[in-house]
Formats: sequence, C-alpha cells, structure tokens
Amino acid sequence: MASRKVRFRRTLIAAAIVAGMVWTVSSCTAVRSRLPQLSSPFPSAASLPPVASGISDDAIRTTPVNLLADEKWVSEAARSTGIPERTLFAYAGVAIRKSVTEPECHVSWNTLAAIGWIESHHGTIFGGTILPNGFASEPIYGVPLTGGAVMDIPDFDDGNFDATAEYDRAVGPMQIIPQTWAAWHADGNLDGSEDGQQIDDETLAAAGYLCFSGGDLATAEGWDAAVTAYNQAPKYILDIEAKANEYAAAAPRP
Repeated sequence: MASRKVRFRRTLIAAAIVAGMVWTVSSCTAVRSRLPQLSSPFPSAASLPPVASGISDDAIRTTPVNLLADEKWVSEAARSTGIPERTLFAYAGVAIRKSVTEPECHVSWNTLAAIGWIESHHGTIFGGTILPNGFASEPIYGVPLTGGAVMDIPDFDDGNFDATAEYDRAVGPMQIIPQTWAAWHADGNLDGSEDGQQIDDETLAAAGYLCFSGGDLATAEGWDAAVTAYNQAPKYILDIEAKANEYAAAAPRP
C-alpha cells in the first residue's frame, strides 16, 4: 500500500500532534462537566482476555496479535457481544500485547471494540467486512476533513495514506487520520508491512495513540484524555463509554 512509503520520526510527529490536536486533561474535564450524568465515571475495564495456550509473556511480544487470545473465549465473546470473531481477535490480542509492552496503560479490549464499533461497525460499514486475513473487503475512508461540521485538516501525507492529496480523511476500520498513523503506524499481524486497511495493524496503532494520549486508561482522567484525543465530540465520548460498558457486561469472564 502507498502508505508504506511514508516514514516519519515518531517523536517529532507526536510532539506536533500534542501541540495541535490532543486536549489536555483539564480540557477533558471541561467536556465531561457538560455531559449528562453518567452511571459510571468511565467504562468498566473488562478483564484481560485469556492468552492462547502455550504463549509465554516473551512470546506475546513476537506473536501476531490476532493469535494471542484464547480461541474459545473469543468464540463465546463474539456470540455474546455480536462482535465479529476476526475483529475481536484483533481487539483482544492488542489488549494482551499492550499488557506486556505498556502495562501502565491498561488499554482494554472493550474500549478498543467500542471505538471499532462507532468508527466503522467493526469494518462492516458501507456493506463491507473484515476478511480472514484482517483486511477490509473494500477500502474504508472517512469524509473529507475540510471544515464545517468536521475538523479542517489540510493534506498531510500527499495522499500516501488516505489516497487523496486534496485533503485529509480518516482511514480504515479504526478511522485513523494520516498524522496519527505517521506517529503510531504498526505491524500488528507481523507480515512485514503496516497497512491502515488491516484490522490488526490499525488496532495496534490506535492503542498506541490512546496510551500516549491518556497515560493510564484505568483512571477516569486518563480514559477521558485518550478518547477525547481520538474524537473531541461530547456525544462520541458518551457513545464509546456506553458501548464499552455493554461489551464488558456481555462478555464471558476469563
């Protein structure tokens, strides 16, 4: 994919995003104060999914994320939550990977799944699906970010990631914009490439951005900062919270 041609210094891009896009914790608190009273201060962090048999902590770092979660748990959780199995393998596997590589972040599979639902209905938006290899059956692109009802984000990547040099737009099942991909691009399935239309790669990149933006997602402040960085709309925060809680309640306990 053309996006693989673009490589940026991650720390420089991260600094630019922090300066121009990520809200501070105090800003998140201000947003929260304008929201309706919630049943909980932030979503329940669902228990970490069980790891597939025979995979050690060391192997978690070097195993494709879609192979990390226990198959029986994923099958049962897919039935109880309605999340397609292939995407759930990605959400669960990334949570497992991050529990080892960034244990202080506490990013949960149900928050990742809630974002995947709101952003693309787990890759099924526009009638598509996520294929067994993790790729979207048809490329998923968001609306042009040209201002008005959406953010105004001038072209950043010469179209290398989002397939247009006229403007920026979000890409893939987790709807990541070019600036964010440039900083947190990832190879979740370890196939040697990083592709914004592949669910393992995108979910791992999304988790990296959430962890950077929120720090500790097991705290209300951290979770708010992370999700607000992903999308600043108050309703978005409410929707993610509600969906994450729904998934946590429905899934089987490990």
